[in-house]
Amino acid sequence: MLEYSENNEYKATDSRYKILRKITDDTDTSYLETQNQRFVPNDPGDTYYKVGHAEANRLDIVANTCYGNYTLWWAIALANEIIDPFSVPEGSILRIPSLTSLYSIKNQILTR
Repeated sequence: MLEYSENNEYKATDSRYKILRKITDDTDTSYLETQNQRFVPNDPGDTYYKVGHAEANRLDIVANTCYGNYTLWWAIALANEIIDPFSVPEGSILRIPSLTSLYSIKNQILTR
């Protein structure tokens, strides 16, 4: 039987995982529940970025270049439906969602 509980590990952080519940199975192994896929709609403030040689397979470098924050790599992955962030070849054109669209009430991708 699975037991659901609060995920206290991330509660005091700005982590996107803080909204997920902790699941414990019969063997006392704990997991975080699967996060629902979020859709990042197009926004007039979105920009596009062509992945160069130095950024190939490194969304964290792209996020740092575009946002000044490498931890927002996942927002670029969501907006571009990238499953494997280590498989982004040189020459790829990525949609970079505007920060305002990520913080919007409608999307609730980033919450504080």
